[in-house]
Amino acid sequence: MASDEQVHSFVHHAVSRHLRMAQGISYFIAHTKQQKDIQLCDLLAGIYVANFERILRFWPNAATLEDFIAEHCDWSEHRLITWDRWNDQRQHPPRTISIPFTARFFQTLRKPTFNAKMLGFSDDLKRVYSTAEQLSPNRVTFGGIVPLITPELFLFSTLRTEGIELAARLKDSGIELRALEQVALQQLSEPDKLMF
Repeated sequence: MASDEQVHSFVHHAVSRHLRMAQGISYFIAHTKQQKDIQLCDLLAGIYVANFERILRFWPNAATLEDFIAEHCDWSEHRLITWDRWNDQRQHPPRTISIPFTARFFQTLRKPTFNAKMLGFSDDLKRVYSTAEQLSPNRVTFGGIVPLITPELFLFSTLRTEGIELAARLKDSGIELRALEQVALQQLSEPDKLMF
């Protein structure tokens, strides 16, 4: 029988509930764009949609942040519309219509939705997650003791990961680096509470 450490060795980090919500929206965005992988820009757009109030303080104003997402993340739909569409698709998956008493009627096939479609992570996205794991000041119990990643830490890690083209554009967007770094690298007294 394998030990707990061996069973959970695939777990490299845990994400806060705020970043988990952004990840769900990034799946929706990537699916909407008909991509095979979630790109770094999709998760940044997901963070914008799911955590607008949390991250707005790092930009001079809302218009600057919205312009960055539209121009560099290829997502110009208003965040509230994206939120509504994502919620609607989660709560009401598409129905399948079939003629009664045919072979197809007895099959339980559903059209794939963004939840059912498994998407991979792009190389840039994996690299930023790896940087975030190294930079995280907070550890939580999640199949072992692992680093906790928040939206703020993810943004900061994007800036700190070498060779990421989007990082230079993010720096030029007017983001307030010192404020972001202070929040991203803050040691929390009870980081486990951010998971749920």
